[in-house]
Amino acid sequence: MKGQPGEGIDPAASVVRRIRVRSDDSAFVYSIFEASEGVCAYSTLPHQPGDRHRDLELVIPVGQLPEVERILNDLTDRLAGELYELKIDSA
Repeated sequence: MKGQPGEGIDPAASVVRRIRVRSDDSAFVYSIFEASEGVCAYSTLPHQPGDRHRDLELVIPVGQLPEVERILNDLTDRLAGELYELKIDSA
């Protein structure tokens, strides 16, 4: 079928993004991604005791990028702008 959503997209292709949120907001952010089951996989990156933030790595299937963008924009609004995208160093 021509013109189907996701046509021509490698289902195995994914994008890695990293975000930073306040540690006080991290449980809320986790719950949003859990409730949005299947849009991405996420993990918390290592942190030190007492850090006031948590860094999360998101692995997003390319077909889910628009939905994850929507979620991140909504979270940024809800968290009063306290959600930051981190650069990923490429070697």
